[in-house]
Amino acid sequence: MTIGTVRERLRAATSAAHARLHRHPGLSAAAAGVIDIDGYRALLMRLYGFHRAVDAVMGAHSSLTLGAGAARSNLLESDLDALGIPRDRLAALPLCATLSPLTGAPRALGARYVVEGSALGGARIARALTPLLQPFNGAGCRFFSNDGGRTRVWTDLLADLEALHGEPEQEQAAVDAAVETFHTFEDWMQDWAPASVKAPSRGSLLENGVWD
Repeated sequence: MTIGTVRERLRAATSAAHARLHRHPGLSAAAAGVIDIDGYRALLMRLYGFHRAVDAVMGAHSSLTLGAGAARSNLLESDLDALGIPRDRLAALPLCATLSPLTGAPRALGARYVVEGSALGGARIARALTPLLQPFNGAGCRFFSNDGGRTRVWTDLLADLEALHGEPEQEQAAVDAAVETFHTFEDWMQDWAPASVKAPSRGSLLENGVWD
């Protein structure tokens, strides 16, 4: 088996959407450390609507070797609680309802590639948010700091994806699901309602460490 074949296909298929997300005003402002607290809360609430829906769908695929890393919405719940968002408001947030069906493990793996890949660049964003979160004693950043790291989760996921190599239909199903999940996430994040954010410089955009 050629190491990285499935991963390389996934990277190529999702590269355009990946590049567009780098320019998302909220994500890029967070990465540059120029988002304000209201904008940051709004960003986390929008992310919660997507990840809560993904985690619910992914619950049907508990056999995948993803361990505790599968429920990223729990980290967002913790962050929003730390930032003063009451539970009743959290429960009333809209959830993404346009996720494509994840019928079968290959499609679930493709969708998880998007979700877990996005976590890889979180540490860089977390560092940029340190001044903003000082009044909260550093709380409110578990989602981006990955709550201790997700290297093992990512490694296990890549191993599961590479196991599809040599099975063209299964490999294509994973690629299709990754592309669809990226597009769904991109569409969902377009409705982020920012408060006030400063425009980040070109060099401040999310450039490294995501979907690597």
